[in-house]
Amino acid sequence: MGIVFGPLKSRRFGWSLGIDLSGENKQCNFNCVYCELKAHKPVDKMAHVIPLPTLLEAVHTALNAHQNTPLDVLTTTANGEPTLYPHLYEFIAQLKIPPGGPKTLILSNGSRFGEPEVQKALLRYDMVKFSLDAALRTAFKKVDKPSRAIHLEHILEGIADFSARYAGMLVAEVLLVKGVNDDLENIQAIAAFLRQIKPARVDLSTIDRPPSHHVQPLSAEELLAIAVQFEGLSVSLALRTPPSNTFLVKALELPAFLDLLARRPLSVEEACFYLPTHTMESLRQRGIVEIRKIGAVDFYYLGRT
Repeated sequence: MGIVFGPLKSRRFGWSLGIDLSGENKQCNFNCVYCELKAHKPVDKMAHVIPLPTLLEAVHTALNAHQNTPLDVLTTTANGEPTLYPHLYEFIAQLKIPPGGPKTLILSNGSRFGEPEVQKALLRYDMVKFSLDAALRTAFKKVDKPSRAIHLEHILEGIADFSARYAGMLVAEVLLVKGVNDDLENIQAIAAFLRQIKPARVDLSTIDRPPSHHVQPLSAEELLAIAVQFEGLSVSLALRTPPSNTFLVKALELPAFLDLLARRPLSVEEACFYLPTHTMESLRQRGIVEIRKIGAVDFYYLGRT
């Protein structure tokens, strides 16, 4: 696979052109149990580094080739952790995106947000998405299997410091694994931390691809129950089961649904698990609820009327 891939349709960010900073080799400071890449000993720096001129040329060539393709985001990612790339600041600073072109997005595990050079690079991105699978030390070591040089306390401090400085769209991803990091204490600790830093959106998910370790996903019902813990946050659920008028995991009476909506916005995808689509559309037309877009995800909020 080359440096640039796609375009691919992302459920949460729209049409994306991806940039892989690791190349062929997995280079990551985590060895997450849910990763679809082969299990690998975590590393603290990249052994194989794509030269900056090669990287920039590949991206600019791809942007020119897709100049007539509607792109929403240009996504910096990696077969591993993109913030390990030693020229990340130079890359984003020298990247030339044509007027009206895609927004810049980076997908990170959040482990290096407190490091000055990494933070300087991240501040130049339009959107930053970080993973937070645990806010308790035991769960962190079980689910993310980090390098010995990494400490959860430093990660949380770094994310909090970055969030206070960042003016773009900050998105958190919480990926839960059955029996590993899905206990109530860890979930409540994650939610409490996220309420402090106030990300624009929280993507709550579970395993949906074959993992590198022998672990199991949560069900849609379990994710829905856990989402209640994220009161005050805009939570997007990655549910593979297509919502429909007949598939209601937990049908609610209208007052109970509106009370839930007052506590936290619901993605359009999640709302369909509580009320039928035609009911939601009727509420929207009457101004009882309204839709606001965060990234490529539509959320229901209580209406202003």
